Amino acid sequence: MFDFVHNNKFAIKIILGAVALTFVGFGVGSYSTVTDDPYLAKVGERKVVKADLDRVLEGQNANAATRQAALESLIRQNLVLADAEAADLAVGGAELRRVIASIPAFQQDGKFSPERYKEFLANRYMSPEGFEAQVRQDVMLQSQLLPYTGSHFVAKTVAQRMAALLGETRDVQALVIRPQAFLAEVKVSDAAIKAFYEANKARFRTPEQVKLDYIVLSQQAMAGKQKVDEAAVRKYYEAHKAELGGEERRVAHILLTVDSAAGADAKAKVKAQAEALLKEIQANPARFAELAKARSQDPGSAANGGDLGYFGRGAMVKPFEDAAFALDKGQISTLVETQFGYHILKLEDVKAPSFDALRPQIEAQLARQQSTAAFRAEADKLGELAYQQGGSLEPASKALGLTIEQSGWVSREAPGQGVLANPKLLEAAFSDDVLKGKHNSEPVDVGDNTLVVVRVNAHKPAAAQPLSEVSDAIRAELAQKEAVKLARAKGEALLAELKAGKGDVAAAWGQMVPVSRKSPQGLPMADVRAIFAAPAKTLPAYAGLEREGGDYVLYRVDKVEPAAAASPQEVAQLSAVVSELSSNALVSGYLQGLRQKYPVMLSQQPTE
Repeated sequence: MFDFVHNNKFAIKIILGAVALTFVGFGVGSYSTVTDDPYLAKVGERKVVKADLDRVLEGQNANAATRQAALESLIRQNLVLADAEAADLAVGGAELRRVIASIPAFQQDGKFSPERYKEFLANRYMSPEGFEAQVRQDVMLQSQLLPYTGSHFVAKTVAQRMAALLGETRDVQALVIRPQAFLAEVKVSDAAIKAFYEANKARFRTPEQVKLDYIVLSQQAMAGKQKVDEAAVRKYYEAHKAELGGEERRVAHILLTVDSAAGADAKAKVKAQAEALLKEIQANPARFAELAKARSQDPGSAANGGDLGYFGRGAMVKPFEDAAFALDKGQISTLVETQFGYHILKLEDVKAPSFDALRPQIEAQLARQQSTAAFRAEADKLGELAYQQGGSLEPASKALGLTIEQSGWVSREAPGQGVLANPKLLEAAFSDDVLKGKHNSEPVDVGDNTLVVVRVNAHKPAAAQPLSEVSDAIRAELAQKEAVKLARAKGEALLAELKAGKGDVAAAWGQMVPVSRKSPQGLPMADVRAIFAAPAKTLPAYAGLEREGGDYVLYRVDKVEPAAAASPQEVAQLSAVVSELSSNALVSGYLQGLRQKYPVMLSQQPTE
């Protein structure tokens, strides 16, 4: 019964994206406050960088819309954190320990288990400091939002009344009166057309227009003419195939852990054990899997002979990744130290696209690189010729081998296609120097290393359209308006008669349809409101309204089916939903206020 309510509620999780209001999921990822990386968004003094977005998406191959939604979630989270910091909100050590100890995943027999905690961190190659920073921020988020997300009391009678309203069903028939049916009755005089024209002359003007001659200098076009040496392509592939093709490596490892609180002696002891184990493996590499099962302290991979499966760059901590991507297939590493302890790695396999598969990509990249210097030189020459020979595009066209292209009529309101749609180019085309001075424009950068020089070939000033050109359009508009009035008058008169019980038009009513607020049958919300606003003590009852576009719709209510009594569970469920929606409204208002308090700046770099 209450699917409609649940499907349409605007949940707090949607507002805050990945914020864990409870600690299920163990945090939302770290937020960057100091970084040298170009930022995607800046919230006050806090920065959101690409690495933050990637952590939220957890390596998913998300489309642009998903990435944008995730970025918006991070912005909202940082707004709340910025406000918390401004209020000097902090999470003390005792509170942090209490929260972590209360997480069920870290408990055994109802008590905090240090071993489970260490196992959780090791499985994710996460340092205690990094995880604690995430939890601190989660606690700050929860504390800051608690006044808005706390339970809001909803009276039982209110919930019961809402259940009755949602569940009530009305059987209705519709009668649609369309303006088109009255067009034949409408007569629009020439005098009315002229009067409308005189009163609305500003609407009937042709904008200022130009026809343009233009030449385009594009690095992409220049790159297409470059010849790339086969040996250079092969050399580039060998040096960069890992980055080019998203190379993945399958690595097995053996880990001997070191407690972060261990002293130098304890650390040295573990290192000595790892060195001895490495010598044993080097003496007999075939025993790597056997020794991993027996000796590795990584619970996630030991049972599989240390096999971690395939992973790409960015998936592991940096010392581990650097060692993994430096190995040849079958090679065993020296000791690799990370914050988790000492690792011994073996490269099992490498997955990378073939040279032939990557050849087109590499050739295009090298061609673009080769064309960079040439493009800069040609761009300088284009600027000089466009200015020095400002009365014509011919000199630049001949010197650079560029074709002079021509546009149709374009205006500020109706630009052309492609480069002609660029606002900066239109601004140059309608500038006094180009339009009135009849000079070439300066090279206009329209993006993607593309420059365009324009000159005006023909010009039409803005002008009033004569009445003869627009009279037909005015006649049709006035006729439609009058037909809408007639349809409304007809509908209102018929509605009044029906309400007065003076008769019915049974043959004209449409099919009977059961309508409820939770199942509106595709009707516009205004129609649903009108149907349920009709007094239904005496049936049939009638309602009517004018829709956008001019149709007048009459509804006949033939039957009213009250909602079934809501069960205690349904009332409780509805109360919870109403409470959540109330909380959501408060949170939404709070976030809107934060956007005014802490400016949000978005960078121009893409999120992908």
